[in-house]
Amino acid sequence: MVDKNVESQKIEVLVEIAKSKDALGVYNALKENLIEIHDFDKISNKQRKYLENRGFLRKEVDIKYYKELIEDPNCDIYVAKNTNGDIIGFASVHKNKYNIANFRTTLDNLYTNDKNIEELLTKKEKKFAYLDQISILPDYQRKGVGTAILNQILTNTEVPIVAFIVEVPLANKASAFWHEYNGFELAATCDGIYKEKKFQWWIYIHWSK
Repeated sequence: MVDKNVESQKIEVLVEIAKSKDALGVYNALKENLIEIHDFDKISNKQRKYLENRGFLRKEVDIKYYKELIEDPNCDIYVAKNTNGDIIGFASVHKNKYNIANFRTTLDNLYTNDKNIEELLTKKEKKFAYLDQISILPDYQRKGVGTAILNQILTNTEVPIVAFIVEVPLANKASAFWHEYNGFELAATCDGIYKEKKFQWWIYIHWSK
């Protein structure tokens, strides 16, 4: 869960767009918070509660994936570095995937009562940025690093920012709380099949500027 005293625990970080040499540091930050899909059914109730409140990532990718994203002009990887220049966290933002079907092919149903939100998420002419992943090394969590990354993203972004948070089969409560703490609103939900497993997602939107 988001620590109410997070403001008093902030550390000094530098946030910048990743370069090719940063791919390994980005990948290492991913691995620290990754739980693979095939492991979901093996989780004990104690570990489930721990992961729900600590947060996790679910996308299994290799370092090549991040090397390609860093070189992709339609995606920005933001990295946070400590005073020693070590990467302690990152976020990936896709800038050209405006139609929900283009980046979430597993989607079966979208649920919202707001016509404007439905159009934003489904109409090709409506533009938004997609916050795909944000991951902070465990020793640096709850110290303002994720917020520092987001603030830099907001500075560079003039369209709404959309994020998907897993609700089922394992609720990423920590991620949901973090997004709410940083100005995102729960705007819709959706469901579908991902890697042969039923998923439900919360859809959060930050309206940016």
